[in-house]
Amino acid sequence: MVMVFELAWKARWAALAIAVFTAVATVIFHNFWAMTGADAGMQRLMFMKNVSVIGGLLAVYAFGPGRLSIDRG
Repeated sequence: MVMVFELAWKARWAALAIAVFTAVATVIFHNFWAMTGADAGMQRLMFMKNVSVIGGLLAVYAFGPGRLSIDRG
């Protein structure tokens, strides 16, 4: 079994920056509200996927990188 340990240096700020970037890119590229048919359904799916990724990134920002971090907060 291979174990991967993350250093998580400045993880909170990196997670916030990636969350902001993903939010902006999501609104620009997945505009399902301007489409119809199957295209709108697929874009809605990708939009919601990105919203869940943003939620995960904001959880890292809120709670920190974890106990194995070299940053400790």
